[in-house]
Amino acid sequence: MKGFFTFLFVIAVLAVIGWYTYDPYLKSAIDTVFGEAPLVDNSRRVPATPAVVTTPTTAPQKAEPPTTTPSAPTSTTPALPAKSDLDLALEKAYPMPQFQPLLEIVDHWRSVPQIAFPKEIVASEDISYQLIANGRAIGTGTMPAGAPLTPVRLSGDQLTVGSPTVPEMNAQIAVGKTDFRARIESRYQELVGAKRAEVEKKRERARQIAASDPTKLAALTGGAAASPSAAPLNPAEGEAKIALVKESLKRGEVASARIEEAQSFHWNGRETVGGEYAGTYDTVTVHFLIDTVIFGKSEIDYKALLDGNKVHAWIDPFTEDRL
Repeated sequence: MKGFFTFLFVIAVLAVIGWYTYDPYLKSAIDTVFGEAPLVDNSRRVPATPAVVTTPTTAPQKAEPPTTTPSAPTSTTPALPAKSDLDLALEKAYPMPQFQPLLEIVDHWRSVPQIAFPKEIVASEDISYQLIANGRAIGTGTMPAGAPLTPVRLSGDQLTVGSPTVPEMNAQIAVGKTDFRARIESRYQELVGAKRAEVEKKRERARQIAASDPTKLAALTGGAAASPSAAPLNPAEGEAKIALVKESLKRGEVASARIEEAQSFHWNGRETVGGEYAGTYDTVTVHFLIDTVIFGKSEIDYKALLDGNKVHAWIDPFTEDRL
């Protein structure tokens, strides 16, 4: 009897163990063996998987607007008005010289034409000099800075100078220690400015004349003579008059032109002119190609007024002003 109770106790213990181990361990094992899908306990809360937060290694790039190729800016400079026939005629009759740059004239200061030498310069320091007489040194002296000097010769960067007050003086000084170059540059600017003003003045004078007498424009653009004679010209007489004009040029009666620069001679016959030499003359128009060191080459016409067998005066063919 005692053994029977012991058997029941063992059975009870095994039942309790089976009950507690059936779920979740034995049940899942039995379901696997018999092919049944395990049931899910919906009463259990499955903890949510924490979101993985990543920190960007670089700052987010701001979207840039699409690039476009800019179009060329529209010029706001107003177009220059077209030149009138009168403007073109004046530019042809009174051309502006093509000024040669100073550095080209003096070959970058390696070869300064003697004609460009200033009459007087000064030095920035005292100069020791020799007194030369008959080719021999007869003494020495000192010329103080700022005293007037006469430039004689430039060789490289050495300038030979004399003195207007001491004729026997002979000295050399570095050209950079004098105002030699500065004076040449100043004189060059003066000459260029004066020439520009001269040409502009002639153009304005001719413009005023053309405005007061429109028939003058045809004379300005149509030929050398302002009012050619209607009478037939005598070629032999013309040659004689042209010969007189050439003699006038050889004598230097036109300061701004030389006989060598005369390109052509035009016999006009007898004309009546106004201006300072108002009257009737035999006239010859001369076309010159003027060539100067500073102003380069320019073409110009001058008119000779002949009274009998001599040139009475030279005038501008259009304005009839005295040269």
